[in-house]
Amino acid sequence: MKPSTDNRPPRGALAVIAVGLIATLAAALLSTDESGGSTVKVEWATRAALPDSKPIEIPGSGSMRLGDAGLRVTDDNINGERVFRVAAVLTIDAGAAVGQARVRCRTRGDGAELARTVDSRGAFPRSTGEYSLTKQEVPESVGVKFHSSGAEYASLEMGDAFETFTDLRGVVVSWEPHRTVSQAWQWGLPRGRPQQPVALGLASFWKTTKAPSASVSCTLENAVGAATVRTAGSLG
Repeated sequence: MKPSTDNRPPRGALAVIAVGLIATLAAALLSTDESGGSTVKVEWATRAALPDSKPIEIPGSGSMRLGDAGLRVTDDNINGERVFRVAAVLTIDAGAAVGQARVRCRTRGDGAELARTVDSRGAFPRSTGEYSLTKQEVPESVGVKFHSSGAEYASLEMGDAFETFTDLRGVVVSWEPHRTVSQAWQWGLPRGRPQQPVALGLASFWKTTKAPSASVSCTLENAVGAATVRTAGSLG
């Protein structure tokens, strides 16, 4: 009897190889974070701009306004939930009377719950302690707890909101106590009048089963008095 010349691998081996390829592909689509939960990239499906606030005079001199504000929203997941991001930039005039001023900014995701990241709130910037905020970089993406495509966390774009949280050295920021219906920051500005316009960027992530709606307000208080700017809007 002549020896067989069929060098093809057995069918069982082919099946094992196929299963391995499928597993490799699945691992590429779903990554695992440090907490053990899987993460999948989720694109923003819809966006809407929020109106710029009117410029408001700062007691002592100068003015400020809220601008570049907007909503970014995902599609619904299997539970009818969606995530939306609220972002805005507070701009203060060069030369304004803001030396050692305090700024309180608050965002409300109307009818929504503040989302969670792997280890904290879905709010940026993070508290800095005594360190200058210029040392904190804006992340390109953020992992938010949101069930999608079988994963526990959704990786959502953040880097398109703004380039930096601030361009003024010496700015520090802290979070106010946690609340599920709002997020507030307390900013501390350094001594002196700024030689260039000052920008303070903020963003937060929210989960909701309703039409996304949000409001943003910032109040600046210095030795002379206080001033407030606001914006709000919805999608749907």
